[in-house]
Amino acid sequence: MTVDYGATDQTSYQPEAIVNQARRYPELDFVVCHLSFPDSKHPNQLANVLGQFAPLANISVDISAIQDILGEGRDDFPYPRSQWAVRLAKERLGAKRIIWGSDAPWSATFNSYHQLATWLEHTDIFTPAELTDVMANNAARIYFKPDNVAAARQANDPALARFKAHHPGAVD
Repeated sequence: MTVDYGATDQTSYQPEAIVNQARRYPELDFVVCHLSFPDSKHPNQLANVLGQFAPLANISVDISAIQDILGEGRDDFPYPRSQWAVRLAKERLGAKRIIWGSDAPWSATFNSYHQLATWLEHTDIFTPAELTDVMANNAARIYFKPDNVAAARQANDPALARFKAHHPGAVD
């Protein structure tokens, strides 16, 4: 389950609800978008949230759009405030629970897609193996579990059936 609960000043910001759900449904994976909206002016807030997530192996975070959230633009590459947040996430959760994301096209209006795709390579946060996990393997492991992919392929989806009927050969 991917969750974007918004920033700390929004009613929807409820990391404790994700913790409760992750405890209640340990067989589900939860991915919290945007690293729980970090705020470099209030670093203890992110530390607190990550501390709540840490004991629950079924909660991961994506790091999409954190440059924008932290007010970093093209000239701030490779984003020192974002580095602070990702280092903290790695310290509290480990590299296997962090997923890279761009949040494009929105984030690409503030930073180039090239910058978004390569900024972690310009830091010393991750080893090469960890960086491969963050950039690809973690998402593949969480989002494309073999049993889930097989179930999706076998599912009878009426909307997909109608689409296939009207667009032969478009989807196999």
